[in-house]
Amino acid sequence: MSNYEEEQALEIEALTSIFEEGKEFVKISDTDFKLKLLPHPQGEAENHVGFTLHVTYTAEYPETAPEWEIEDVKGLPDDKLKKLKGLVTENIESSLGMAMIYTVAEACQDFLKENNTKELSMHEEMLLRTTGDAGGKAEGDEDDDEEYDEDDDDYGANEPEEEWKGLAEKPMCSEADRITPDVFAVWKAKFEEEMIAAGIFKKDEVKAKTGREIFLDMAPKDGADGKAAGGDEKKDGAMVYDAALFGEMEEDVDFDDLDDLEED
Repeated sequence: MSNYEEEQALEIEALTSIFEEGKEFVKISDTDFKLKLLPHPQGEAENHVGFTLHVTYTAEYPETAPEWEIEDVKGLPDDKLKKLKGLVTENIESSLGMAMIYTVAEACQDFLKENNTKELSMHEEMLLRTTGDAGGKAEGDEDDDEEYDEDDDDYGANEPEEEWKGLAEKPMCSEADRITPDVFAVWKAKFEEEMIAAGIFKKDEVKAKTGREIFLDMAPKDGADGKAAGGDEKKDGAMVYDAALFGEMEEDVDFDDLDDLEED
């Protein structure tokens, strides 16, 4: 066994005593293994990030750098993953000539602890961004209020109040965007169909009559006997007021006066 092979074997033995074999340390061969790294491997806190460091010794390791690859990345965006790879490269280059994998793994775990944040969904990112914008705006409003308070009496004193010109001069939308009676009728028919389909409206629902419709229903029809509810019909077909229908006869007529007329 060469000195390189001996150093490699000793390092693997040390790694198996530090990292739990089968869970954190997976040996593939005498020169090939994987380290599953988490910010809190003992579960003392929630792990939002993590990755696997796949290491392969070269024939002259540790005098030369080992081959390595980052796999099974969890919770690290591209920019942080790029920083992580730079960290691994830096630690390997600074440790050439001695066993270095534990040093690299320790630096990676520190990096994971610093970046152990939950990966947000697109919806959560939008809410966070909206909240941040609202907070910034609120701070800006407070600054503006402070500026106004300094000269509160004079603020806006020289600015003329805009005169209200009424709706006559209000700009209207273009004719192409205006709603015509035909367009409204089409929309109304479609709306009622949707309401009926949803069970909100009833298809045969009886609508309340207007006062005009009630009056017209009271008018005599052609071929009637000359009377209609609420009025008497003259020969020319005009409607006349029937006070008895509204209960006014008993209140307004003095029957004693009628008796006097009969005696005369």
